[in-house]
Parts: sequence; structure tokens; C-alpha cells
Amino acid sequence: MKVKAIFRLVVFSLALNLSLGLFAQQNEPIESSVDTYALAPMEKQAVSDFIFANINYPKEEIGSGISGMVIVKFVVEKDGTISNLTIDKSLSTLLDQEAQRVISLIPGKWIPATVNGQNVRSYVKLPVMFSDPNKK
Repeated sequence: MKVKAIFRLVVFSLALNLSLGLFAQQNEPIESSVDTYALAPMEKQAVSDFIFANINYPKEEIGSGISGMVIVKFVVEKDGTISNLTIDKSLSTLLDQEAQRVISLIPGKWIPATVNGQNVRSYVKLPVMFSDPNKK
């Protein structure tokens, strides 16, 4: 239970920085700043709770001792959908895939970033923490 509490605290703390790492997409003009950052479709604590409730440490990795943070980078489109999920910081292929899976399951549309009142496509980086359940 203590591991779950620590995991939840770490995920929540990192989710507070959800809007950091916002960048303009390469094929559109790069904005030096945005008026508002892209936001998740739910409160930050709810995002953390959702990830915690839905994340599964891959059984093939149990006992590997791999723990840490995967950073998933994705585009929040002008309409609030997400696309182009990639891994910005990797732990292992299976953990990376699980992080992408959980992020893609977050329900609802995101609130896109804006510039001069217009929705713009933007990158968001979201950390997902993993801890090997058999690691001592």
C-alpha cells in the first residue's frame, strides 16, 4: 500500500506539470509563446487517478527491476483530440507501449492551446511512473 501511495503522489506531482513542454508543430509556424496552454479534459488529480487506476506493469517485465518515468509526447489538435503519441523518455519497449496505451485511453477531448483566441496544435509531454512490483 505504501508503494501505491508513493506512486500516486509522484504521478500527481508530475501531472501538475502537464502543460510544460508545449511546442508548435513542425509543419506550422512556430509560436514563441501561447496565450493558454493545452489542458487535459479533466482535473489534474483526476488524470493522475485515471493513470494509476488503468496502468498495468507488463508481466514480462516483472522482476526486471525497471522502475522510473516514461514521458509520452503527443499532439493536442485544434479540435481537442490527441494524435502522434511518441516516447520522449523511454524505460523499455513494453513499458513505453503501456504508457502510450494509458494516455490514449484518457476520456474526453483536451482543451487546445490558443494564440490570439485561436486554437493551435501543440505538443504536450505527460510523465507516467512505473515501479517493478517485485523490486525490493
